[in-house]
Amino acid sequence: MPSDTHVPAGPSLAGRFAAAIALTIGFYVLALVLGVGLLAFAVVPWFVPGPQNIFISFGSLVLGGSILLAIVPCRIPFVAPGLRITREQQPQLFELIEAEARAGGEAMPDDVYLTLEDNAGVAQVSRRRRVLLLGLPLLHILSERQLRGVLAHEFGHYSGGDTRLGPWIYRTRETIGRTVASLSADEDEDDWWAARLTRQPFIWYGRTFLRITAAISRRQEFAADRCAVGSVGRDAYVAGLERSHAYGPGFDAYWAGEVVPVLELGRRPPISAGFQRFIAHERVEQAADRHLAAIREVQTDTYDSHPSMAERIAAIDDLPAGEPDDSPCSFDALQDADRVEADLLKDLGLSLRQFEPVEWDAVGHDVYGARARKFTEQFEYLAEGTTFATLADAVFNIGELADKVTDPEVEDRYELTAAVLGDAALVALEDAGWTISAEPAEPLGAVRGDDFLAPHVAIEAMRANELDAATWRAQVSELGIAELELGTARSVA
Repeated sequence: MPSDTHVPAGPSLAGRFAAAIALTIGFYVLALVLGVGLLAFAVVPWFVPGPQNIFISFGSLVLGGSILLAIVPCRIPFVAPGLRITREQQPQLFELIEAEARAGGEAMPDDVYLTLEDNAGVAQVSRRRRVLLLGLPLLHILSERQLRGVLAHEFGHYSGGDTRLGPWIYRTRETIGRTVASLSADEDEDDWWAARLTRQPFIWYGRTFLRITAAISRRQEFAADRCAVGSVGRDAYVAGLERSHAYGPGFDAYWAGEVVPVLELGRRPPISAGFQRFIAHERVEQAADRHLAAIREVQTDTYDSHPSMAERIAAIDDLPAGEPDDSPCSFDALQDADRVEADLLKDLGLSLRQFEPVEWDAVGHDVYGARARKFTEQFEYLAEGTTFATLADAVFNIGELADKVTDPEVEDRYELTAAVLGDAALVALEDAGWTISAEPAEPLGAVRGDDFLAPHVAIEAMRANELDAATWRAQVSELGIAELELGTARSVA
């Protein structure tokens, strides 16, 4: 959907290359002048009449040599960033990618990788080999049309020559950083004044280099955004941009808080199905809305390689809105999701033999419930005689219980005691007919009809003085479990 409205896209490709090359040459000239100058300062006094100082000569030799060694180009090997997929494995997804490549007048990438990051990107790892990275979380978050906008944006980087310019900038940044590091003292050493003085020009040049190249990168993003709008329309692209910013970071929270704890217990839940439930949860939707509102207020910094989201949206505000987006979720284009997830875990270095599959509805009983029973049996003396009514007293006097733990391998007796009390409460509730629930985005707890109780959360609230004993006793009395003893379904006579 081309636009007749022209928005300046910044320097031409030739201009960007010229700026990057000039900055790179400037850095190497600076490094060579200082490096060779220091070496000359170290050697020349010994061949001409005049004063000589072995310490000054040795120091100049070390500093000059450090600079010249640091600027020697280092080859950056390509490391596969994720799971490589092929057209035979994912025909529908490749059809979508190929359609956007054709629309942008670009060749299909040589390699396509799926990752567990909430991002997409392109790279050129050699003169002719081009790579596309596609984050699995994006497939859950975006519709097909929104994903096409992301792909059009990435192909815009190809057409703009950004993937050829990027390595210049990246290598020079790395070399500047390596040079500064070579002139810096270790933590346990004194920083020599001559090294500080020699390092300062590189720091000044590095800051200037970052400011100029960051500005170039931001213009590249604006130009790529225009390519995306030209493909899918402004409204669909902006909606996808906002959704990826709002929900993308949630995958890290989901992975760390929901998936990893289950993996650590030897079970493998369906990652994609769980994330769909996670982002559909009311609590996550509210958190995403708050996060998006905060992002809208963020201003672009001088050293940012990407413009702020507000600035990006403002730059395309006068472009055509496009047709309404009624396309399905882009995850529907992924075939055999369970196999893809298993291969991604293998790519992370995890052996599938160590994991037994488990559905999310069974995680509560089969995983956390089983763990709670083992934990309660191992430390049952910590919960012995405690009822739900007296749990608050046990928490407020947790030090007395923690002193009973004599195992020298226990690092934090207080945390262990709190965990045992929470697990013992879960066991008692399950034995009393409740169901242990570990729904994504919900705290671990137990359900009985419309009733829900999260013992671990309640215990932490008591420890933080956010929940008092009277309120807790009223709550468990209303649920009819005040006299239920922790660890079992036995009632106190």
